[in-house]
Order: sequence, then C-alpha cells, then structure tokens
Amino acid sequence: MNAVQPQVIVPQERPFGSKAIRIYLVSILFYTTSHVLLILLPLESHALGASPAQIGLIMGAYMFTSMFLRPTAGKMVDKLGTKRIFAAALVMNVVVISMYLIHELWVFALLRMLQGVILSFFSMVSHLMIIRVLPDKTRGQGLSLFSLSSMLPYTYGPFLVLYFADKVPISYIFLALIALSLTTLFVGMTLRLPDLQKHGQSQAANPYSSEPYRGWKERNLLLPSVIMLMASAMIGTIAAFLPLYLEKRGLPFAGTYFLTETAVLIVLRFFGRKMIPTGGRFPVLIVAVLIFLMTTAAGLVRIAESLPLLLLAAVCNGIALSMLYPTLLTHVSFIVPERFRGRGIGLFIAAADFGTSVGTLGLSLVANSYSYEVMFSGCMVIGAAAFLLILMQAKKEGVTK
Repeated sequence: MNAVQPQVIVPQERPFGSKAIRIYLVSILFYTTSHVLLILLPLESHALGASPAQIGLIMGAYMFTSMFLRPTAGKMVDKLGTKRIFAAALVMNVVVISMYLIHELWVFALLRMLQGVILSFFSMVSHLMIIRVLPDKTRGQGLSLFSLSSMLPYTYGPFLVLYFADKVPISYIFLALIALSLTTLFVGMTLRLPDLQKHGQSQAANPYSSEPYRGWKERNLLLPSVIMLMASAMIGTIAAFLPLYLEKRGLPFAGTYFLTETAVLIVLRFFGRKMIPTGGRFPVLIVAVLIFLMTTAAGLVRIAESLPLLLLAAVCNGIALSMLYPTLLTHVSFIVPERFRGRGIGLFIAAADFGTSVGTLGLSLVANSYSYEVMFSGCMVIGAAAFLLILMQAKKEGVTK
C-alpha cells in the first residue's frame, strides 16, 4: 500500500527572486488601488452631498471590517490553503472596484466593507506566500520588502488623485482603477506557488500534535501582539493629530515631518532589512530600542518648538516604523506552528489594526477632554509601559539578548 506522504517543500527563492518580486508587484498594484481610493472616495462622496460623519463612516468601514475578519481569515487560510483564496480575493477585487462606477453613497459604504473583507484575506495570503517561498534565513528580509511594497503606493497614490482630479472626469479615474485591478489579477495568476500544507494533512502527518491552537492564550503570541497594539496606538495618534497640533502652535512643518519620516522608512525597510532578526527567539534588544525611539519621538513632538526637534522626532519615528512591524511579524511567523500560521499572523495583524483604530480613538478622547499635550503624554506613557513589558517578559523567559 502506498501511503500518501505530505509534500516536503524546501524554499529556494531569494528576496529578489522572480516569485518574490511578483508578490511584491502584486502588493504594489493592489495597494495602489487602495490608496487612490483613500483620497478619491472622500472627494466623490463630498460631491454627492455626504457629510463629514458620513464620509468618516464610509472610509472607516474598510479598516474595521478588515480588523475583525483577520483572525477568521487566518483560520480559513489554514484550512483551505492559499491558492484558491488568493485567486478569489483578486477576482472579487476586480468586481468590487468595477462597482464603484455606481455613484451612490450607500453603495460606497457597502463596497468599502467588501474591500475590507478582501483586504483581510489578501493581506493574510500575501504574507504567507512570502514566508512560504523564502528560506528561513531570509524571511525577515522578505517580510520587510513586502511591507515596503505595501506602503510605497501611499507615497504617490494620493498625489496622483489630486493631480488628475482637476484634469480629467472622476469617472476616468475609476475606470483606470478597474484596469489596475485587472492587471493585479493577471500578474497574480502568473504566480505558481506551492500551496500551504492543510490542517488535515498536518494532523495526519503528526498525530501527536492535534491540540487546538489557543491564539492569544499562547504567551509567545500575546507578547508581540500586545507590543504591536500599543505601538500602533502611538503611531496612529501621531499620524492623525500631528498636523492639527502643529497648526495650533503655528508651526508649518507637518509636511516636512511626514516627508522625512517616509524617507527614513523607505530607506531602512530596503537597506536595513538584513538587520531584522530571523528565528523564534524574542528579539528583546531591537524591539526595546525601537519602542524607546518611538516613545522619544512622541516626547519630542510634544515639546517641539522648532524644525530641528521635529526632524529628530521624524527620524526616530521613521526608524521605529520601518523596523518594528517586520521584526515582530518575522518573530511571530517562527513561533506559530505552521498549520496555525495563518491564524497566528491574523491575530497579530488584528492587534495592530485594533491599536491603530481604537487606540487612536481613545487618545483622541483624551485630547478632546484635556489637550494635545496631554494626549502626546499619554503616548509616552503607553510607550514606557510597552518598554517595561518587554523587559519584564524577557526576564521571565530568561531572554538576555
């Protein structure tokens, strides 16, 4: 009797191999559509008579839907594998983008929710594909480059919308997005990747490992998730309120701050990718340094009276932003059993999303009740708490470096 043996896959791809590059390219194309809509939809919604609250509801539906679905998406990917879900996500993306030609506010809200569903699956599968095609020793580099490819469209997407909005009818831009989504689908379908080992296959191969995954009840997943949640609250708050804070203080440097921060982020995610630790040991030192830099940036923003101090804050925050997410994500990819990797990564990313949305909302209430200065002080307290948590947990687990 021939027993069916699980397929053993040894990744041979390099961070700049053809498969990895096509995954980065699909990511750039997908997120270009997303970032263009980030500016285009509020403009068109306003033209349709939407109030600021309605626009906020339409735009917020995207991230909230994605945030709550990520753990479920990860679980489904673990069960069904990446191929079918990746293809389904790209096809659905074309359908949803095409429906933006229906210019009704309720349609926009519905489509943003559907886009949130697509994002939760696309993001999950893309992360897993990068992990799958690269050997362990270069996984951190690949995740750093993938993160870079997902944020690059933010540097030019909004500019393209503002440039073309006054030169061509808005419907032309929506048509261009349909062409872009079709290109994303075409490039994505050229990928020939090994599928993930499915849950059932894994259990059959290892009957002694049938225990259910406990998610955040696992301390090794809870620690990086909580740190990412706290960091995301600081990141989201600084990004959302820095322009208003500086305007209130008569400091016209918000554009320079974000330009500097973005430049540092891009440069470090590319050239600093080899600095990202690879392995299952919690990277105490680098995470502690990055949290310290992020906390320092919040403090510098709070007391900033001049451009040099703001630039120093932008550099500190840029360094932390560029390295923290791929460092923690790489660590999570090693500590979660392969058959539960989708679920584990989904929970980690959901924690980051939760920190960005709910954390920013909570800190905005502090600013509303007290002042921006108190709000940024709150960011520093969160950063200090995260720093202490890292040191305490590291000591408890006997991690010394």
